[in-house]
Amino acid sequence: MRKRAWALAAAVMLAAVPSAALAQNRSSQSIGLDASAGDGSVWGNARLTATQENNGYRLKGWVESGAGCVELKAVNMHLGSYLGGDQIVKTCETNVQVPVNAWTHHTDVVLSAIVPHGQDWDSHIVTLTGR
Repeated sequence: MRKRAWALAAAVMLAAVPSAALAQNRSSQSIGLDASAGDGSVWGNARLTATQENNGYRLKGWVESGAGCVELKAVNMHLGSYLGGDQIVKTCETNVQVPVNAWTHHTDVVLSAIVPHGQDWDSHIVTLTGR
């Protein structure tokens, strides 16, 4: 009876090793975005990690506004520009790190400083790789 219990415990441990190894080997991409209006009236930043998940990307981290409103968007680049995209987080709270935990099928992310009655200013656009 004891031999069977030890054999069962060993089998369970061996079965768990590959899944634990896969979880530890999952790579992630670190992303830092900073956006600021030309006159400095609106600015903010975001710090994220991206991992590949379900034919898309899982984004985790935070977005913070230093002044005014900033918006984190997931977009698809086309010929050096983007149109539309999905809003992930928008915040106007100054010096508050707003948590991000979102999934997207888009290929790129951008942080925009939203200027009231003016042109929004974008951070650099980062292509998601999850690695």
